[in-house]
Amino acid sequence: MPLKYLIGRYIKENAFIYYFLTLILVLGIAFGAVMVNRLPSQHSEPLVDELQFYFEVLEERPDLERQELLWQSFNSNARFVIICWLLGLTIIGIPIVVFMVFSRGMVLGFSVAFLFEQASLRGLVFSILAILPQNLLVLPGILIASVASLSFSWVLIMKVVKNKNIQVLPHFRNYSVLCAVTLLIMLIAALVEAYITPAILRLIVPMMI
Repeated sequence: MPLKYLIGRYIKENAFIYYFLTLILVLGIAFGAVMVNRLPSQHSEPLVDELQFYFEVLEERPDLERQELLWQSFNSNARFVIICWLLGLTIIGIPIVVFMVFSRGMVLGFSVAFLFEQASLRGLVFSILAILPQNLLVLPGILIASVASLSFSWVLIMKVVKNKNIQVLPHFRNYSVLCAVTLLIMLIAALVEAYITPAILRLIVPMMI
């Protein structure tokens, strides 16, 4: 079968899970944005100082350790995918995966809202340039890994709990391949964050300080 057909069928079969987890992700982003207004001033001031320091360092040190940034970014996102894969092998992992998706959305929402609150238009521009490029890949990667995890957990529920006659091995193989592809997506996102995003920021940050 053509790959395009297989992808389309997979998305159609798991449409409800995609809609559900997308909603959870959006709710997490909204919750994170709201939390900024509840952050005490004594906690926000160190974050503002750190943000200003980052602006200055980025301007003065164009040779920031890209390999370190690459590793940190990939390690964080790869860990999410691997944990999703492991939780998908269990029946009880479903609520944990949902919470993980919500948490990632919350962090993203908080980051963007905090930058906008503290630096107004400058913060919004910075958040778009610093956060958006890699997240165009990271967010779909999060959804792919989490949907695959919940989908395979459901296969196990149907097999073990409801005693359905299901061949688990083909599902497991497809599940593992999908998570491996997601790891590749996260690697590309890390490359964007480590090499492309800083290059863009170096052009813009001097005008924002």
